[in-house]
Amino acid sequence: MFDYSEAVNIVLQFGIMFLAVTMCLCLFRAVKGPRLADRIIAVNMICVKTILLIVLVGVNRDEVFLMDIALVYALLSFLAIVVLTKFMLNVKLKRQRKAAAEALSGKEV
Repeated sequence: MFDYSEAVNIVLQFGIMFLAVTMCLCLFRAVKGPRLADRIIAVNMICVKTILLIVLVGVNRDEVFLMDIALVYALLSFLAIVVLTKFMLNVKLKRQRKAAAEALSGKEV
């Protein structure tokens, strides 16, 4: 007979490896991203993939407490992304205001 638990274990291990590879690709996009929005979305995707990774490891090892850890991590990552976005937008707005002020002062002289 075919053992379904072994097949499920193989699929879970493949999912864990796939998430690890795609997290590396997201990390590359977060470092190299041409725009600020690309970087923020890449960091958000890394957080989501980390949550999925915790859940898959919890299912693979039959550890229920990892689901609670994944929920707490989801809440913290949401707050972190909101704070990071607000901070990065403030930095960008300050740079644009400074550039506009320099452009205006250069035209007046």
